[in-house]
Amino acid sequence: MPERRRNHLTRRFVAEMSQKAKSHAGLVSDNTGLPNRQAFDSGKASPFAAMTDVRGMKVFNEQFSHAAGDMLIRRFAEVLTSVGLDAYHSLGATILCKGESYEELNLKLSQAQQILRQQSFSVRETNDRIHTIEGADFCFGIGTTLEEAEVALNHQKQLQTPEKAKRAGQKS
Repeated sequence: MPERRRNHLTRRFVAEMSQKAKSHAGLVSDNTGLPNRQAFDSGKASPFAAMTDVRGMKVFNEQFSHAAGDMLIRRFAEVLTSVGLDAYHSLGATILCKGESYEELNLKLSQAQQILRQQSFSVRETNDRIHTIEGADFCFGIGTTLEEAEVALNHQKQLQTPEKAKRAGQKS
């Protein structure tokens, strides 16, 4: 019986593209479109790493919805890449970055922080109402390893806690 498919080059090309699409899908976060943690771990090593985390994500999700939280994380990812960061979505509201120097990461992350704080964006609530968010914030830690970056991030979070308590006490 003769083979029905005669164009072997086309068949090979389609098979290769299908394989690339499968491997690409396994290394990209569906929520952000960024490469994922597996891509971070298997990619080229860098001298410095940063760990970032959106502040108040749990409260944001409770107030607006998880879908709105996903919009915020996508917005966060867009801002990080817009300033030229090599960013990877880890879990939840945590995004990892690679960089060649502490100064480079600190400068770009600080720029991203300003942008995210100053630019408003819209989210759709569960009742389909559109709500404009006047800005969001994140904290970050930088280190020569991801473990050092996580320690630095946790230190930044601890520094913010007394500030929140102080502000809450002033509002009473």
